[in-house]
Amino acid sequence: MTDQIENSAATDEVAAELSRPADPAPWELLGEEPGFQRFLTVRLRRYRMPDGREVEWDVLGPEGGMATGITVLPLTPEGRIVTIRMFRAGPDSVVTNLPGGLVEADEDVAVAGARELEEETGYTCETLDVVGWQWSGASSTYRKYVAIARGCRPDGKQQLDEAEDCVPVELSVDAFRAELRTPGAMTGVDAAYLALDHAGLL
Repeated sequence: MTDQIENSAATDEVAAELSRPADPAPWELLGEEPGFQRFLTVRLRRYRMPDGREVEWDVLGPEGGMATGITVLPLTPEGRIVTIRMFRAGPDSVVTNLPGGLVEADEDVAVAGARELEEETGYTCETLDVVGWQWSGASSTYRKYVAIARGCRPDGKQQLDEAEDCVPVELSVDAFRAELRTPGAMTGVDAAYLALDHAGLL
């Protein structure tokens, strides 16, 4: 009887997926012009909507040539999560982050993840697996990869950039999840949840 119930539920779910409304038609890109450019760039795009109206949209990205980044969920052999505490200009406060940063031109994403992990925390890892990616935001051209690093130990060398002040902090999974649920306590929450899901820690 249980198998029949489960099969029925699965059939209902498939039917619901098949009956969902079709996606809207994509907009036609008519042109793009530069706007503000420093570490972040803003470009003005002009689109034609399916109904013929034309609209302008600001899109954000990192500085020229840097199109991707990486966020790393570092797990110690004891199952703790290595985070960093650092000041962030957007929130204008010290918050919890997962280590990560920009992927250099022609750099392998996994290599960039291991590099950023060590530079920001002083931890190295035994393995690092890239598990997915996401757009940084709905108006962003920036692709953010997500990785899980295992066997992380503080046996490397922290090498911070001029504008970084990262302090590594190990948290239990429960404490990390509490940070995620606390409004304003963390940035990069979306990447953190994706990494936890792939690690089986939600």
